[in-house]
Amino acid sequence: MTPVHIGLDLDNTIIDYSSVFAPIAAELGLLPQGHGLRSKDEIKSRLRDLAGDDTLWMRLQGQVYGKFIGLARPYDGAIAAIRGFRAAGHRVSIVSHKTRLGHFDPDHVDLWDAASGWLATNGLVGEAGPIAPSDVHYRVTREEKVDTISRLDFALFVDDLPEVLGHPNFPASLPAILFSPDGEHGADGRFRLARSWQEVMDMTAGLV
Repeated sequence: MTPVHIGLDLDNTIIDYSSVFAPIAAELGLLPQGHGLRSKDEIKSRLRDLAGDDTLWMRLQGQVYGKFIGLARPYDGAIAAIRGFRAAGHRVSIVSHKTRLGHFDPDHVDLWDAASGWLATNGLVGEAGPIAPSDVHYRVTREEKVDTISRLDFALFVDDLPEVLGHPNFPASLPAILFSPDGEHGADGRFRLARSWQEVMDMTAGLV
């Protein structure tokens, strides 16, 4: 098999925050203790209702992706899949849409450094890691992310947001997989849909 270049998103694609948003929302006082909400979408919707805009949600995201990122875990099978790609000779890169600092974060945690630390701690980047540090790309805007994807000559890209894969500037010829483990997104004729990293692996078997 000819080695190819595989592109991956980071947040909510490799990093699973599903068990982090609920307790941190309560710890920060954004929601009451015992609020009973579990999913990211439920919490996002409730905070939007409370604030009338995205202010509270953006504050929570800034904390979860920064100060509390160490509580997040890789999705089941993600690390094994990435190591499998490298073992097969493929190059793996990450392209992440992430501001440098979290919104409304009084501690001014550098989100890029926090994410890089998480990748190192989980053995994905660094000594013997399957991803080279130079192959981790953080971009401040979605447009910059899509532009980077267009320039890196990927054979495949995996992301959890249809807004990325369906962006007008996303390369039309690039095979894409929408990662939706919670079933938030349904089938879309523009790209394949995976509910797990095992499904990602099954789909890539015919693509790379």
